[in-house]
Amino acid sequence: MKTQQLDQVFRILSPRYSEEFFAENTSKLGEELSREGILVLNDFLSPRAIKELQAEAAALKPDAFRSSSAYNLYILPTDPNFPDDSPRNRKFKTTKGCIPDDKIPRSSALRTLYDSPAFRSFLCKLLKLQVLYPYADALSSININYYDPGDALEWHFDNADFAITLLVKKPTKGGDYEYFTDMRYDDDGDENYELVRQCIDGEVPPQRKSLDEGGLMLFRGNKSLHRVTPVEAGERILITLNFNTKPGIALSEKSRQTFFGRTT
Repeated sequence: MKTQQLDQVFRILSPRYSEEFFAENTSKLGEELSREGILVLNDFLSPRAIKELQAEAAALKPDAFRSSSAYNLYILPTDPNFPDDSPRNRKFKTTKGCIPDDKIPRSSALRTLYDSPAFRSFLCKLLKLQVLYPYADALSSININYYDPGDALEWHFDNADFAITLLVKKPTKGGDYEYFTDMRYDDDGDENYELVRQCIDGEVPPQRKSLDEGGLMLFRGNKSLHRVTPVEAGERILITLNFNTKPGIALSEKSRQTFFGRTT
């Protein structure tokens, strides 16, 4: 493991996240992720790396594509068997700015982390996978997401089995991560619409996670309802590190057009 590339990776991580830390704790952390559906490693990046990425994100922000998308919780077409205000069809909205992969500098610490064999090995062990692959298109592997006051990521389930994110800048107010874990299906395997309704109507209090600047989060969002509340003051900058479990997979053209304003 003592290659030059891996030395560069550990240089951008906080000192506690050493080779020894991963060797001693990955199994326990994987069990926590499996049990809770979420894993947060705060202070994952070094203070220097956080400052570098904040400066990089600020320089790139004028080129960010501003998107506004409306969707139901399941990111699926409307089902005419249910009314529009049902948990199945109710619409939610997300607004944000986004920098796609092809605008991120080759020298960025984000690429050092994303391309690191040590980091990918760590992720594979946590997620119980053999290998992870980048997206086949030029836009989707690494994204910088900007949430200004009024922006939010509203309630939804993910289509992907897992999400990997880094918080680069935390807002001074709002932008809180809320979720309900492992609650999508009932005992018969059917969508539990009544429980979902109770959650989105505020009858059941959500769980919350605090992610610090430089913190890493892994989340299994395909069965867990989640959102980020509106930013009220300051700015939230979130990096998504996007992988596939199969080679040669591109993000859909519709999604690329929605989030990046282009497909290539």
